[in-house]
Amino acid sequence: MLFGSNILEVGIAVIFVYLLLSIVCTALNEGIASLIDKRGKNLVEGIKNLLNDPKFTGLAQQLYNHGLIGGISQYASNPAKRTRLPSYMSGESFSLALLDILSARGIIAGKYGDLLANAEAADDAYEEALEAAAAAPRDPQCAAAVAQAKDARDRTRVALEAIAEKAKAAYDQAVQAAKAAPDDTALVKAEAEARHEADSISAALKMLDARHAAIASAKNPKEVELLLAAGATLKEALAFARDFATEYPDPLGNIQEGLKRLPEGHTKETLLVLVDKTRREVTAIEHQAEAFRNNLEDWFNTAMERVGGWYKRWTQRVLLCLATLVVVASNADTVMLIERLSKDNVLRASIVAAAQDTVKAQPAADVSAQSQTVLKAAENLKLPVGWSLNPCDPGYFRPPELSWNYTGWAFYKIFGLFISILAVTLGAPFWFDTLSKFVNLRSAGTPPGETSKSAPQPGQ
Repeated sequence: MLFGSNILEVGIAVIFVYLLLSIVCTALNEGIASLIDKRGKNLVEGIKNLLNDPKFTGLAQQLYNHGLIGGISQYASNPAKRTRLPSYMSGESFSLALLDILSARGIIAGKYGDLLANAEAADDAYEEALEAAAAAPRDPQCAAAVAQAKDARDRTRVALEAIAEKAKAAYDQAVQAAKAAPDDTALVKAEAEARHEADSISAALKMLDARHAAIASAKNPKEVELLLAAGATLKEALAFARDFATEYPDPLGNIQEGLKRLPEGHTKETLLVLVDKTRREVTAIEHQAEAFRNNLEDWFNTAMERVGGWYKRWTQRVLLCLATLVVVASNADTVMLIERLSKDNVLRASIVAAAQDTVKAQPAADVSAQSQTVLKAAENLKLPVGWSLNPCDPGYFRPPELSWNYTGWAFYKIFGLFISILAVTLGAPFWFDTLSKFVNLRSAGTPPGETSKSAPQPGQ
């Protein structure tokens, strides 16, 4: 009977070896990914692309410096250690943080959005001039362009600071006037308006300071203090803006004003489309901000599916390299495995028994427990792998020679190793599932040497 034949047992044993090697490669792959923080870097690249911030000095860095995201970054509160990027970000955290940032920019945009946008554009122009000068250090035109860009950047900063000084002086005068006549409601109202004006321009300056800190941090990503300074400055800017958020009757309209002053690109276009979509879906103004947040979350989740594809493709490339190294190093030649397992009944039976114990001991859904179970089952097995210098051993490594005999051996060796490499790259979950099906198939039949379960037994 086929179900109880040696062929099925050989198949189970070979699959068990594939599963074991896949687990080893997966563990090595996870170790490499953790060592280089691949998931975190992959996520930040995805968000930089999503928010059109390739230099990590705009929305993307502001998002990562936001408290909701910074709180899930390892070592974020320890200035002695470099912050480790989060490997996962929920759609809710992303949407809440981005909504907070966009709201703040919208509030600032109400009066000083153009000045802030001009200052940010001047920052970008200055950084581009510095890059051009670094590429051509002896070019006098590049040096002149740097000086000109720096002068333009300084002028935009001075313009904001001048408004801030006037606003502060007006606020101080309003405070003194209100103190002199505390019962005068007009003076009290004037004081509140003056405070609003002073805080608004202060928020714009803080947002610009946060951008300067972000640029400095992007240039020196290993400097933890610069990253913390960027986060602290952004926190102050957002705090100023939140104080006035409740005063705006149309939160979504406020956000839209801020979006209009973002740099041109797919992010600005997409966010404005989402604003229009939200207005069509929800007519009640008081519910539009929450609806917009939900649309932001959906947008993020859709984008992260593509980012997950980036990581999967990277994993497949690394897994192929690891599978090649592990299979060749262990001489896990499929042709040799089949040959040895077909001839050695004791070895085949021991591996099949371990495979059966593995399948019975652990549900297929728990990948981590699967690995532990397989490794434990393989501890006492003498697997038919490994290179040998003994000519009588099936794993003997034959020195190169010019002969048809060696050519045939090399062909089958390369072919067997190639099949094993391709098999291992399919991954441990695939082979555990396949092993379960084969073991269950064997269990449904009659083991060799036993009477058919359906046949009448003596005495019956």
